[in-house]
Amino acid sequence: MASIPPDPDAAERLTAEARRVVDLVRRTQAPTEVADAALAHLEQATALLAPHAHPGPWAQRSLAWEDGFTSFEPGETLEQYFPYSPLIGPRNPLAPPAEFTVRDGRIHGRVRFGAAYIGPPTCVHGGVIAALFDELLGSVNVANQVGGMTGTLRVIYRSPTPIDTELRLESWVDRTEGRKIFAKGTMHAGEVLTAEAEGIFIQGTIQRFEEMRQRGATAGPASDSPAR
Repeated sequence: MASIPPDPDAAERLTAEARRVVDLVRRTQAPTEVADAALAHLEQATALLAPHAHPGPWAQRSLAWEDGFTSFEPGETLEQYFPYSPLIGPRNPLAPPAEFTVRDGRIHGRVRFGAAYIGPPTCVHGGVIAALFDELLGSVNVANQVGGMTGTLRVIYRSPTPIDTELRLESWVDRTEGRKIFAKGTMHAGEVLTAEAEGIFIQGTIQRFEEMRQRGATAGPASDSPAR
């Protein structure tokens, strides 16, 4: 099937509704007959969407990883730059609703995690927090034109991070050393620092990513597409 660019508005409406379904399925106490009826509708949706699924390879930046690399532009939001991100993408139902803005080279973000992301009772799962920091720190590198792959990521959990609460995020590039980029970030719930992170990211080469793309095109959906 030929690659057809998706309608962004339709894709984002579909994503928003899929997020609501995930949240409700996570919290459901529906009796058997209601659960079975909902399942029938989901099976219908699956049958409708399956013929239109792009076979890959994919990317956060675009549905089909075939357009090469483009720079982050002033005034562009990170959600617009990474619409398929699993952490902030408005076209990825795995991602919670998030808002990342760039001001003076720093990223300022807001996100709210629902019941699907619970780890300890009433709190966000620590692995989810680490994943969000990976995106937060990686994105600030992209915004400063020094994007790279994650080398190491260290997260310090200062206080339990509450579920269903607006979280405030900030990240910045601390320094660069050759191909290494050192980035840091924080997460607050209100005035409480719940977690902070620091990471080392390695700038790759266009040739290496092109090799990965070619391998992915050969291998199909099981390929190792790049994170950024």
